[in-house]
Amino acid sequence: MNFHLQQLVTKLSVSDVLHSKEFYENVLGFTVDERYTISDGGTYSTNSYLEMNAPCAQGGSFTIGLYKDINTPYPSMPANGTVPSFIVDDIKATLQDLLQQGVVVMPMGGGEGDDKYIISNTSDEGYVDLFFFFCDPDNNSLVIRQNMGKE
Repeated sequence: MNFHLQQLVTKLSVSDVLHSKEFYENVLGFTVDERYTISDGGTYSTNSYLEMNAPCAQGGSFTIGLYKDINTPYPSMPANGTVPSFIVDDIKATLQDLLQQGVVVMPMGGGEGDDKYIISNTSDEGYVDLFFFFCDPDNNSLVIRQNMGKE
């Protein structure tokens, strides 16, 4: 096989590159990788691109590309499609942090308190993960997930 992966970049459509940059920096801890910026002379107009990285606890980084290819945010969070997932050690603390920052978190859990947002899955082999959905300023779907181990 000649395919040798070096890095994965998840491209997200945004309507305002600088507004999205602020969200990803201030809320999720990403930093800009200036090497891959396409700013159209600093205007960040259509087809502009900004690549951002967030360090991972186990080494490496998570990379996103903010691409200006929409003029307004999506009307609502998509019901399906590709959803970047951020794995954390403490989902409840992360949930509270995002809520305190005013991030739109989807109430999909059906319970009260944290359970209003947090959903669980169990794999065929008995591994449990907890997760919740939230949105960036353009209503791109994102997930916070905590792997809980085997039941």
